Amino acid sequence: MKPVLDAVVKLVNTIRSRGLTHRQFRDFLRSVQSEYSDVLYYTKVRWLSAGCDFERVWQLKDDIVSFFHEKQCSSECEMLEDTEWLSDFAFFTDLLCHMNNLNVKM
Repeated sequence: MKPVLDAVVKLVNTIRSRGLTHRQFRDFLRSVQSEYSDVLYYTKVRWLSAGCDFERVWQLKDDIVSFFHEKQCSSECEMLEDTEWLSDFAFFTDLLCHMNNLNVKM
């Protein structure tokens, strides 16, 4: 599952770490009237809450693909168009969400 983790972290960091790209992404989400206004920032220190981060990326995956296609940077999100990778991503997201819920209950 490390390749999925690394790919999602790289994707989120690509969006969040560059100020202009981050502002453009938030504006894009507002323009398409998305349910969410931003992606959550993943850090290794808060790895127990990674389920929330991955769930947000999962729910915004179509908007992320549209955003990068609009910017002509489709290489950044090509894994979000691969069905095999998406099935691994969905499984890992579900697993992390269950771990997050268990952590909160403890």
